[in-house]
Amino acid sequence: MKKILAVIISAIMLVSLALPAFAEDGVTEIKTYEDLLKIKDNPTGSYRLVNDIDCKGQDWLPIDFSGTLDGNGKAIMNLTITKTGESTRTTIDGNWKEYDTHFAGLFCVMENATVANLTLLGVNVDVALDDNTYVGTIAGYMADGTIESCTVEGTAKLTSSCKSFGVGGILGYGKGRINSCTADVTLICIDTDKEWKDEQFMGGAYANGYPDVTNCTINIKGYDSDHGYVHDGGIGGMYILPHSEKYAGHVDNNKVTGFISFFEDNTNRRAYCVGDIGEIMNWTLTKNGNDITGFERRETKDYSKDLLPNMCENAEYDQSVTAPTETEYGYTTYKCKTCDYSYKADYTSLNVYAEPETETEEPKKGGETPAEHQGLPVIVKVIIAVVASLILIVIILNVVNRVRRNIRRKKRYEARHGHR
Repeated sequence: MKKILAVIISAIMLVSLALPAFAEDGVTEIKTYEDLLKIKDNPTGSYRLVNDIDCKGQDWLPIDFSGTLDGNGKAIMNLTITKTGESTRTTIDGNWKEYDTHFAGLFCVMENATVANLTLLGVNVDVALDDNTYVGTIAGYMADGTIESCTVEGTAKLTSSCKSFGVGGILGYGKGRINSCTADVTLICIDTDKEWKDEQFMGGAYANGYPDVTNCTINIKGYDSDHGYVHDGGIGGMYILPHSEKYAGHVDNNKVTGFISFFEDNTNRRAYCVGDIGEIMNWTLTKNGNDITGFERRETKDYSKDLLPNMCENAEYDQSVTAPTETEYGYTTYKCKTCDYSYKADYTSLNVYAEPETETEEPKKGGETPAEHQGLPVIVKVIIAVVASLILIVIILNVVNRVRRNIRRKKRYEARHGHR
């Protein structure tokens, strides 16, 4: 009996150890836009996209995140952001002045978080706020986080009247790692205060801070209209550490193409605008292997109107639809009828999750329907299997005990009465 109990206990322990694997290590699958919204209910969790997510018609409110998001090679399409998130953090400008700052992006604040293998297609960040603000596409603010192997295609625009603000193609402000990412972004920054000499930042990967940026490919189309001090770069607007920090950073092996068109309406002009980092305040970083030969600095001294991708008055567009295929995303191309300006938006995919049809399929052989066979989550199936195994073990033990009792009774009887 003791041997049998030992075997049972060992079996239960083995099943318990196997449970996390069957439960996919606790990773929550994201199939729909509604699933994406639920991240805010558990911002420390682990998530994986299993479908492309179409956000068209929704206005995303940036959320805080300190977990793990695996894009799994899938895309979040047509993400629209017009508001900053609820959280604020402290940022600094080129004079190390501190500001309580708002943020916008897929995530408002990323702290100790990882986002990997994610694609944003047709993302459109368009925030107007007369307060200190940074916007990005994946995150407005990052602290000790990682953004890796991600692809971004879209626009980020900030209209503001404040002391310090910026726009980044992937990240607004912060520190951490941006590695092996691709950004094809249009960035627009408009300063509406012609009197205050603000500090403004723009960069193809990030706007301000000191993240490591390595092995990224950036195509930037920047438009910066500023009446203060411009800090623009194909990779980052400014590299600066707080006085309390010591860090040897890396901005290595990145390729930048495109341009930044800007004006700095300021008699005390500085006009930082280069292919890698606009202004570097802490030379504790390395800059190796960056290819910025395809970047163009375009400065104008006409301050009469803000710089935009399309300067045509009351522009009208022709539309051309490209349908999705099994391997390529679909989209609509909008081309100005007056000039050559065009852009892509309204992305579509064949991999967007669709609710299953309500009609019941014919039962398979043995009366089993597809829903009965496939509908249960893996963890439920495992629990059912474990319970069934335990019930079977109990039944076997009862049978064994009965047989043993009968054998003992027979032996006692024979000992008293002898064999007959």
